Amino acid sequence: MNSPGGYVYILYGEDAFGRDEAVVTLKERMRSLPAGEHNLSELGPETTVAALRQAADVVPFLADRRMVFVRGLLGRLAGRGVARRGRQTARKTASDIAPDEYQLLLDYLPDLPQTTSLVLVEDGRLNPEPLVAAIPRGRAAVREYPRVLDVPRWVRDRARLIGVDLDEAAVRELASLGGSDLRRLDSELRKLADYAAGRNVTRADVRELVVGREVQTWALLDGLAARQADKALRALRALFSQGESPEALLGRDIAPHYRRLMVARELSLASREERARVDIAALGLNPATVGKWMEQAAAFDRNELERALELLLELDRQIKTGETSPEPSLELTIVQLCNRLAAATPAA
Repeated sequence: MNSPGGYVYILYGEDAFGRDEAVVTLKERMRSLPAGEHNLSELGPETTVAALRQAADVVPFLADRRMVFVRGLLGRLAGRGVARRGRQTARKTASDIAPDEYQLLLDYLPDLPQTTSLVLVEDGRLNPEPLVAAIPRGRAAVREYPRVLDVPRWVRDRARLIGVDLDEAAVRELASLGGSDLRRLDSELRKLADYAAGRNVTRADVRELVVGREVQTWALLDGLAARQADKALRALRALFSQGESPEALLGRDIAPHYRRLMVARELSLASREERARVDIAALGLNPATVGKWMEQAAAFDRNELERALELLLELDRQIKTGETSPEPSLELTIVQLCNRLAAATPAA
């Protein structure tokens, strides 16, 4: 961010947490500049190169520079991440869309205005060499965020960064519980820091604070999957008593639960050969437990799962805009989710 502009950041890799932290840092630096918020644009994977160029060529508003974030474009041009809206949707291959548009991107990069910084953000692996070759020397910043394999080491490093002291038993316990979910591990470390209030965090602390919440979270999700409202509500109220917020439960646990059910249902409809070609982990499911997810998903039809996600999205909006009281509204939504949901009635 020290350059006058015309700079291209390429951030990619399987460590989504580390990569997205870098994105947040760039946004914060941009917003700290005069009129920074008004000179920040974000585009998604369906963005065309023409639309990217239109956004990047805009003259900064009352400032020296602007920044444009584009997430998923390179994956789409490589034939990954094309929207899948059903089994009947015609599939676009890389040969259908990628070569001409990708070349347009390569041709444009040398002409990126000096007043614009472009940030290309990608999930997974990427070959950045053709992009770097097209960018003028000294104007490219490429950073790969590979999958974290040594989770205990990551926990130790993260704890030092946050300023929380963990004994080695606590490190191992937390790493085993969190697996490779770095976002969750970061959240748990911050909660442990508040819980310990300056003292050393022990394995007993991890078990009391994290394991107890884990048990209740699984009880909540199992209750939802089985449509047992009483079980789900008991677990929900226990989580409230442990300090969990409705917003966190909604965004971290409940909505992803229904998205996983949707994915599992689609997998159950695929042939064995089709499933063998799918990267289950990339879809957010544990390959070891995908069978259980498909069994649970069999109790739901597609329209019902879509309606559940619509309900949760609307609740999230209402909570964020202050239109509703979070805890009672989430309890009411749990009851609705445990009943069979009809599709929303179209507006007249």
